Amino acid sequence: GTSHGAYKFSRKPDGDILALNVVKAINKRLPGLHMVMHGSSSVPQELQDIINANGGEMPQTWGTPVNEIVEGIKHGVRKVNIDTDCRMAISGQVRKILQEKKTEFDPRKFTKPATDAMQVVCESRYEAFGTAGNATKLKPLPLTAMAGRYNSGELEQKIQ
Repeated sequence: GTSHGAYKFSRKPDGDILALNVVKAINKRLPGLHMVMHGSSSVPQELQDIINANGGEMPQTWGTPVNEIVEGIKHGVRKVNIDTDCRMAISGQVRKILQEKKTEFDPRKFTKPATDAMQVVCESRYEAFGTAGNATKLKPLPLTAMAGRYNSGELEQKIQ
């Protein structure tokens, strides 16, 4: 994975920074292993611009490109953290409302646009990651059922 937060890279990431070759190599040897991409927020420029246009002072930064995350998903990544993008969407909208409507004091006037902006980010990522519309397919398992799967060896990794 990468580092958490908005300030992961000092330059636009490329193959020298992101080690997708390592993800691919692990997936080749352990095809059943589910990997996590920590710090996978893409830190979109448009969200940086909204924050900075409305009183923020966010230095130029770069995140993990969405296409790189998609490539990781194709090779065994099963959990992707995008919290920074969500926080940026929320912060940008709150700043925008505070800047545009200086007399506004009702937090509900901030939270609705902030939540809507976060939803746009989440829906965009769900689409890009190929997971949109799959929530109803998930069936929770009791802890005892998962323990049984581990104890039976069903979830044991097999090196190839």
